[in-house]
Amino acid sequence: MQWHIKTFKELTRDELWEIYNARTSTFVVEQNRPYQEVDKIDKKALHVWAEEDGTLLAYARIFYGHDHTSFGRVLTTKEARGKGLGKQLVQKILDVIDQHFDNNPTIEIDAQEDKVGFYEKFGFHPVGGVYTFHQTPHIKMVLKQ
Repeated sequence: MQWHIKTFKELTRDELWEIYNARTSTFVVEQNRPYQEVDKIDKKALHVWAEEDGTLLAYARIFYGHDHTSFGRVLTTKEARGKGLGKQLVQKILDVIDQHFDNNPTIEIDAQEDKVGFYEKFGFHPVGGVYTFHQTPHIKMVLKQ
């Protein structure tokens, strides 16, 4: 398995296709949420993913918010689930933030409500109540580094 970290401009067409295909398969088709999955954040984000034999297994994007660092579109492909890749991915995200976003000690994410316990294992804490984002219940979570 190989990890990649690239800006939007560094992505090849094939890498971008793999990323968009995985995100659409997971968040639009599998979770049955019709929404504009590709957005302007992609152009300013760092894209982090794991692949094996040219197949994308796990993905997330990291970006600056207004006064914090954030990440989102966190996924493990259906075929790669149950192997601990989600935990590896979040640890990789936190490592990349430490290396590339060191001037911003607060990380804020919009976690799907059913993933709150997963992120709490990394030290994230819920802030506020549940809200709907892209037709799915979410909770803002914060990690102070």
